[in-house]
Amino acid sequence: MHATAGSLIGIGEIVILPLDVLKIKRQTNPEAFRGRGVFRIVADEGFGLYRGWGWTAARNAPGSFALFGGSAAAKQYYYHLSDYNAATWSQNFVASIAGASASLIVSAPLDVIKTRIQNRNFEEKESGFRIVSRMARQEGFTSFFKGLTPKLLMTGPKLVFSFWLAQTLIPAFNKVL
Repeated sequence: MHATAGSLIGIGEIVILPLDVLKIKRQTNPEAFRGRGVFRIVADEGFGLYRGWGWTAARNAPGSFALFGGSAAAKQYYYHLSDYNAATWSQNFVASIAGASASLIVSAPLDVIKTRIQNRNFEEKESGFRIVSRMARQEGFTSFFKGLTPKLLMTGPKLVFSFWLAQTLIPAFNKVL
């Protein structure tokens, strides 16, 4: 139940996808902005800024599923909890580490593909499946996990903290309300 709800929430990120596309392009492809500001690019590109939306959904659904599922698995199999809301703050913290790690590892291949789609020049029309094929052929299986270590080190703690805080506070609020 928790994992399914998390998947739906993760798919909702598509709404703010243009901001992610602009951030990635600004960081990795500054020539795409030459002579054009952000507002000009938004006006010129319109729905083109939703490039990679399918890959974003494909990444977020299993990533969110793994976040909630990994946390629930830790609570069930490591702590033997039947009521996940009864977890202590330290149990929620360890479960959040398990969930965040699972989420980042599961979503890594699709995140790499999504980023490559968003990073290409606005004029390029290469499909995600072509990118996958080229990566597998030219770079091998490990290319789908490029950047995983920095992501675990940078995004992991933020995800652990926010998920731990939510998992700890939600049951507390339910008791008060």
